[in-house]
Amino acid sequence: MQLCIEVRNVQHIKNLRIDLDLNRNGLTCIVGKNGVGKTTLIKSIRNLKVADTFSKMAQPGAIKLGSKISYTYDGKAYDFEYDPKLEDLNSKDVFPQDLKKQIEVELPMPWGQRFNTFQSVSSADNEIRTAVMLGDYYVPDELILLLADVYGDDKFSTLKEVRVGKNIYYVMPLDDDRYVREDHLSSGEFFLISLYRKIKGVSRFIVIDEIDISLDAAAQSRLVPWLRRFCEAEKINIVFTTHSMAIMRTMDDGELHYMSCEEEEVKTHPVSYNYIKSVLFGFSGWDRYILTEDPMLEGFFKFLIATHNIPSFYSFQIIPVGGGDNVTQLRQKNAIEGFFGAEDRVMAILDGDYEGTRNGRQNYTFCIPFSSIEKKIFEDYKAGKFSLPSPLEFEPQGDKQFCKAIKKNLNISSQDLYIYLNKNYPDEVMKVGRALAGFLNRSHQL
Repeated sequence: MQLCIEVRNVQHIKNLRIDLDLNRNGLTCIVGKNGVGKTTLIKSIRNLKVADTFSKMAQPGAIKLGSKISYTYDGKAYDFEYDPKLEDLNSKDVFPQDLKKQIEVELPMPWGQRFNTFQSVSSADNEIRTAVMLGDYYVPDELILLLADVYGDDKFSTLKEVRVGKNIYYVMPLDDDRYVREDHLSSGEFFLISLYRKIKGVSRFIVIDEIDISLDAAAQSRLVPWLRRFCEAEKINIVFTTHSMAIMRTMDDGELHYMSCEEEEVKTHPVSYNYIKSVLFGFSGWDRYILTEDPMLEGFFKFLIATHNIPSFYSFQIIPVGGGDNVTQLRQKNAIEGFFGAEDRVMAILDGDYEGTRNGRQNYTFCIPFSSIEKKIFEDYKAGKFSLPSPLEFEPQGDKQFCKAIKKNLNISSQDLYIYLNKNYPDEVMKVGRALAGFLNRSHQL
């Protein structure tokens, strides 16, 4: 099921739109500069479930004439528009209850439930105390594992689950019938328990603003794999915002989304971690590396990318290493030491004369469909296919000598050679283009 949200003229946001696939069952991490509209989006999602969200949580004047939030769910449209009598958003549409039940939204301080449920736990203290004295509790093995892994601490090994009516509370029993309630834990620990409760509840669409609050960097990065597993196991979607680089760098392809404002329209699109580093923090880096033999191949790949408008989801760098053996050794060294990044982020492209050899059969290695660019040009010259504007003063004995001579004496550039191959061998060139496109975008197999 698809949920589309469009926000118009709310607070400082002129236009904002986002499309969410509720069948995806995965993580969506939204990042962006302060004030771009992340919290307004989160409040707009909460407004679906709690219609007075903006009247209670927005500053005066945030909702005004022309303010409107439109929701499209399962092909049907539902609107909230400014009502001058109420001076607030209002809707005459009947929103589907199944959608409302699916949504659980957690906002930051001071509105988030994680900051406002202490009283609920405290009010149940008598029932909790009785359950602890009678030993009427359960062992939440999965939650214990979650807390232990995220915090790297076994202090939660005695955690117990107490059920009071329809509510569930967590305590750690001590000697003499004493205990530590969940609201006595640190704010980060209490938040994780609250989040776990949401994950195990009826909601299938959990939205969290500023998920990194109260969690240190190590805990943040360890939490993400758990959330990813929960999404798959519980068939849920978790959408969250963050300013944490520790969290951003753990995102898989397609999970990290950048929110930006372009000509008064706020848009969100998937990006890579290094893109975020550059845009938000001014750091440089590359998502993908292409290792190849020499500058001739480097120039050929750049020519194909530009000529065929090959899209690139990732930032990338092409590095001429020098010789196919050196290329293979460098790629293998990176696979062990990771100085460029994970193994699948580094691709080796060799001349075609490595096809079928040990080097050519390595992981993430592609061989061009020509023995080499120079050899193909020289082969075509000898066959009368590649004509020269004027004869050479001497007959070259090999491909390297030939290409060097025509560049020096006839002003034929490497670009001219690329154009020739592109024109006369479209099928072979397309194979190289597909390899580049596959590697520089989110789905690639070599």
